[in-house]
Amino acid sequence: MGQLIDHFLPDYQFQEYHTCMVRGRPEIVMAALDACNLGASALVRSLFRLRGLPTGTITLARMEDIGFRVLGRQAGQEVVIGLIGRFWTFSGGIHPFAPEAFKSFDRPAFAKCVTNFRAVPLSPAVTRLTTETRVWCPTAAIRSRFRWYWFLIRPFSGLVRVEWLRLIKQLAERRQHSPGS
Repeated sequence: MGQLIDHFLPDYQFQEYHTCMVRGRPEIVMAALDACNLGASALVRSLFRLRGLPTGTITLARMEDIGFRVLGRQAGQEVVIGLIGRFWTFSGGIHPFAPEAFKSFDRPAFAKCVTNFRAVPLSPAVTRLTTETRVWCPTAAIRSRFRWYWFLIRPFSGLVRVEWLRLIKQLAERRQHSPGS
């Protein structure tokens, strides 16, 4: 079976991928994703503050406050979130949307972004946790604008995702080894 992310954005021009190994079962890793607070990271808080984003509790559910929507979920395996906007503008030009409208959205002035988190069991005790981000730009002009933005922001965006993986791993491993898990 393919990845759920392929269902929402099979075609894209920009992509980034990160991975880590976690001592824990996939269902514990994915539960840690839901519980993880990115706001616990000084690095993430600083980067969010620079972009003018909320810096308090930053969980997957709270990402909706800045425009992200959970597009799909395969229990214990994968979660896909999406965002539509003019990311290269100062405000980010976030366009509100209902999750079921993401795939069909095609206004030429906006780019679409998806990010997934996927837990793949490697053994009964080890899970590979990955995150992939894909961006689709509908026109050559939008691709050109986004390309410059991506060149500048990609290292920092990548740092956020690497930090997110680190925090999920930390929480999952703590939960895996606690009594009753």
